Amino acid sequence: MAPLRTMTGDTCTDEKMPQSPVSPTNTDATLTEDFIEDAEDSHSTIQPSVRTDSFDVESAQPLEKTPNGFPRLAAFQSSEANFSVYRSFSYLHSRVLLDLQDEITTLEKELDDIDWEDYDEEPARLKSRDFDVSQPEGERSRRVILREIKVKLMEYDEVLIKARTLESFQKPSDRNYRSVRRYCHNQKPLMDAEMDAIRSKEDIVSLHNGREWATFDGGVETIISQTDRLLQKIFGTKAPPLQKYFRTPEAQEKTTDPFVSFYSSSRIDKLVNILITFVIFCLLVIPVVTMYQLTNTAAHVVTDAQGNMTTTSQADIDSRDTFNAVGVLIVFTLLFSAAMSLLTKAARHELFAASAAYCAILVVFIGNFTGPGN
Repeated sequence: MAPLRTMTGDTCTDEKMPQSPVSPTNTDATLTEDFIEDAEDSHSTIQPSVRTDSFDVESAQPLEKTPNGFPRLAAFQSSEANFSVYRSFSYLHSRVLLDLQDEITTLEKELDDIDWEDYDEEPARLKSRDFDVSQPEGERSRRVILREIKVKLMEYDEVLIKARTLESFQKPSDRNYRSVRRYCHNQKPLMDAEMDAIRSKEDIVSLHNGREWATFDGGVETIISQTDRLLQKIFGTKAPPLQKYFRTPEAQEKTTDPFVSFYSSSRIDKLVNILITFVIFCLLVIPVVTMYQLTNTAAHVVTDAQGNMTTTSQADIDSRDTFNAVGVLIVFTLLFSAAMSLLTKAARHELFAASAAYCAILVVFIGNFTGPGN
């Protein structure tokens, strides 16, 4: 009999063969892996922690040490800042705001009716509060309506401000969302009916503000993980060889699952900073050196029809060199703009200003190399 198939979010999977748990920081690298793991409670096999007075020892509670269910899901989402993703319930906020808005509008119309009624009967009533104070408490007076409006306005303003705050929260990256989604699918901490919250991708917000290089960091972590597994297979080591360089001992203690990895953000940041510095260095030095070589006219010679080597005219040389240098300028300016777009969260005006400044620097070099007497 074929195994039952269940729909879990975007994919249809075999209920008897759950997909492998994936590194929360390396989802893309394991999308095509064929690891199979039974989602069973393993907290009974965890040894009790040993107390120590050593100042250098750091400890962390493994995920497997919590009961599988809401406790383990909470432990997983709190283990990494990028996994603090929750529903914003934007639809329900809109419903509540619309309902309060309609109630306040009704009270506003009722207040206007009383104001005009008093104005038609005796305009002096609107110039003093004495008439309102003298009204019996049981009647639907202006004071009663204003009191209700005050309560509704305070409630409406509070919900409106909270909704505005939620709208300012960032959406989780696709990589972080898939990591949480895949962990929930593999470990099954909740019943299928209670997994609808994590499946509402468009309504999910992150409590963590992404770093400027967050996208690039994710790519670096993916490459590190893939390289680590490749080196482990080649050299046959028990543990991934790069693990000690990019994972702290505390991060390694967060889980005993070999397919789940928690990388140190500080160590990844250091590597990313080195790579970014190298990219910037290349984008500044390579075009300058290239343009210098193109504008070096000391050995510009051509071969005539008889095969004799003759020196070209200086005007032709300068024209050709300037044209080639402009081509280099265009290419590297485009590369610089692409690097800024991919590696940073620069706004459009910031991207335009940075590209213009970079282009201006290269134009100065072109003028110096191709000018008269150079």
